[in-house]
Amino acid sequence: MTRVRRLVPILLLVCVLAACGGSDEHADGVAGFAGASHRTVASGTASFTLLIDGKVGGSSVRSSETGTLSFTDNRAHFYKLVPGGGLPQEIVVDGPFTYTNANAQAALNDSSVKPWTKLDTRKLPTSDAKSHPSELEHVRAVAYLAGGVADPNRIGAGTVRGEHRTHYRGLVDPARVAEGAPAGERAALRRAVRNDYLAKPFDADFWLDDAGRVRRVRVAYRTAGGSRVIVDGKFSGFGTKVDLTVPPKADVQDITP
Repeated sequence: MTRVRRLVPILLLVCVLAACGGSDEHADGVAGFAGASHRTVASGTASFTLLIDGKVGGSSVRSSETGTLSFTDNRAHFYKLVPGGGLPQEIVVDGPFTYTNANAQAALNDSSVKPWTKLDTRKLPTSDAKSHPSELEHVRAVAYLAGGVADPNRIGAGTVRGEHRTHYRGLVDPARVAEGAPAGERAALRRAVRNDYLAKPFDADFWLDDAGRVRRVRVAYRTAGGSRVIVDGKFSGFGTKVDLTVPPKADVQDITP
């Protein structure tokens, strides 16, 4: 029998980078940081990496994603490595359709299995949509976290691969993160923040470029059960084209309910 695995959004985990030293006037931090999320999203598209490191019950786990996405509509193409290994998941999001190579491993062992699946998310039960944020929202939420900071501190500035970065630190209020997002996206962003971070305000580090856009965000926290989680997201290549090329129909199985 053909085996079908539906792609399920997962909690991702992240690595840590050093901060750029020094400190500056608090007032300068507030002025330079304001509007960072808006400027980032206004770029339209970007390349990204999202890493999550965790320590659960003494065991270290890691997941990672890398690819390109649109901040303004449902377009993305990325690769995901999840805890437990296996083949990297390749995912293409084109409007309401999500394509993934979720059956690639099974197809290697059974020629009757189509390696790719296609899902029309409009046909999913409402309960699924409410309980699982889309893959894009997990990444977009990283860009919007800066909007939840009311009182940032400018830590310092430095150079990363020849590009200037300004380092800020602030307390993110999860209730405010989605306020600057379009009305139709706020509910999904709130779900993503609720799933990936704490329900109460949490500390975060931000690195902005000279255009005032978010280039990196790092969040470290402990869950109620004591597990350590580090989320590290980076953006680059603003304005890049999102490749929506998908496999031929012969390699794709429609798993829409």
